[in-house]
Formats: sequence, C-alpha cells, structure tokens
Amino acid sequence: MIVYRDNALSAEAVNQIRAAVGWSEFSAPQLEQALRAAAYNVAAFENGKPVGMARLAGDGIYYLLCDVAVVPDCQGKGIGGELVRRSIAHARQTLADGERCTIALVSAGGKEPFYESFGFSSIPNDRAGHRMQLFVTP
Repeated sequence: MIVYRDNALSAEAVNQIRAAVGWSEFSAPQLEQALRAAAYNVAAFENGKPVGMARLAGDGIYYLLCDVAVVPDCQGKGIGGELVRRSIAHARQTLADGERCTIALVSAGGKEPFYESFGFSSIPNDRAGHRMQLFVTP
C-alpha cells in the first residue's frame, strides 16, 4: 500500500530516490536548505520506505515543480501522477478568488506526454518564451 505524506521529505530520502532513478545526489546540507525553502513537497512511501517524491519551489506566483521521481520498482502504479496532482492542488489551494499562478518544470526527455496529461504545455508557446537553464558550479 502506498502512503503519501505532505512535507515529509528528508535529505536522505531525496538522495535515496535520486540514486534509485540514476540521478546524481546532492549534499545533505544543500538538500536540507532546499527542503526548508520549498513551498511544498510530497513523498510516497511503501512499507515505510520512500519510493517517490515531488517538490514545489516558488513564491506563490511562480513555482518550479522539481524532483518528480518514482523508484523503478514502483513505476507504472500511478504514483508519479498522484505526486503531480498533489503538487498542483497545493498551488491551487493557496490562491484566492481572481488570483493565478504558473507552475513550470523541466521534463526528463520523453516524459513530456506525462506532464501534458495534467495540462502542462511545451515552451515556447503563445503565452511563454523559450525555457532556459544555467548550471552553476564553484
């Protein structure tokens, strides 16, 4: 049985999931800072073990949906979809009548149709410019 917990991610859990999906890990202090600063995070657990995650970074007007990942053994069970739905719901529930916000993300290659199923659209489009990124290292 999968259990979802809001704002329950730890640095250790994030790195466990990142390693399981083949992503590089971050230092514990860097992740702890990111988790404290996040507007929201959600974790999926199976038998007490973290198996999925998603994180929203943002200021209430603009959000970045990051670190959406599900360990390989648990993929295809709808966990990723539930993590995204919960993240979108969190952003929506913070809005008052007449307000709006934008949730952006950088999709892993080939995963765009997954996000399109939630209403995300590719950039550029008629409402937004080209997406860009900069990796910063010391």
